[in-house]
Amino acid sequence: MKLLTFDTSSHYCSIALKNDNNISYIKKITSNHSDIIFMIKNILSKNYLLLSDINYVACSTGPGSFTGIRIAINIAQGFFVGLKIPIIGISTLKILAEHVRNKTNHKNFVVIIQANKKNIYWGKYIFYKKKWYLKNKELYISNKIALKKIIKLNKKWKIIGMLNNFCLYTNIKNTKDFNLYRSSALDIIPLAIQLIKNNTNNLSFKNISPNYLNTNII
Repeated sequence: MKLLTFDTSSHYCSIALKNDNNISYIKKITSNHSDIIFMIKNILSKNYLLLSDINYVACSTGPGSFTGIRIAINIAQGFFVGLKIPIIGISTLKILAEHVRNKTNHKNFVVIIQANKKNIYWGKYIFYKKKWYLKNKELYISNKIALKKIIKLNKKWKIIGMLNNFCLYTNIKNTKDFNLYRSSALDIIPLAIQLIKNNTNNLSFKNISPNYLNTNII
């Protein structure tokens, strides 16, 4: 399988390529998310591949940078329209959960991304029998509501994400849990493969939509 993944949901752009059993990876800190186009060309060139050789394309659909998310989705949709490459969109919150799962034995995660000083993106993910499950739905909520939810959590849940900022804005002590600032294209690879192999939701792999979340504040 030749799988191309990329993430532009923050200022930290990354791209990964699974070329059968080999994986290549490029990352770059940039304010210009369109740099991902040149990064794609670079990683394909290094692996002596053309876009037409790619079997699947997967990217983060947010939440995160409005501009970055739109660019990633437009590029992915272009690959499908122009070359009929199947495309997969994956939540940034789910990508962060996958990152920590690979480093710990935990399987129940509350993922937090600080949207601004007053609000966060929130998602509860459970890894069970080699599959990810979203508990309820991802939310855009105030810091105040998030604190109330955290107090009610039992010990099985591990809090991960932009915890330094959250602690700063809410004046609480650091949770000492896993602090992350960005998602990575590397962590998209196993998630995309899982969806491809276990396509229980009958995904079309033709269309993906931005996951902004911030249309309503709870």
